[in-house]
Amino acid sequence: MPSTTDRALSTPLKVLLYSFLGLLSLFIVIAAVRLAFGLFFGLIGIVLGLLSLAATIGFLVAVGYAVYWVASNVFGQDEATASTTDMSQTQTTHTTDAPSADETDPVNRLSDRYANGEITEAELERQLEQVLDEPSLDGSEATASEQNRELN
Repeated sequence: MPSTTDRALSTPLKVLLYSFLGLLSLFIVIAAVRLAFGLFFGLIGIVLGLLSLAATIGFLVAVGYAVYWVASNVFGQDEATASTTDMSQTQTTHTTDAPSADETDPVNRLSDRYANGEITEAELERQLEQVLDEPSLDGSEATASEQNRELN
């Protein structure tokens, strides 16, 4: 068993040791709290940075659309109207240039009429025979056997 003198000498060392351990644990707690706050505020900074970026992009898109809208109203038609107008002009040009092959070929006309149910099969055969017996309008004198081969 230690004597009272040994106990008295060791008490200041214990106080010093416990004080050192107390300060060390206080520094560790402060460092952990500082790290937690740093991460928290860093995350908030990232979120706010992303929100700021999204707001900037939204603002630039809104300004771009406003410029487009003003330009389309000042300079005339917008893209949708222009493409529709171009399509109708193309279709008008196409239909007025020359009649299509279906309009000039009587065999195709008869086939279309039969497909649409306007004429029966017997009428189709009778009218095809009449068409094939007539000389062609384009000057090519195709024989009936050649025309029958084309139909089959």
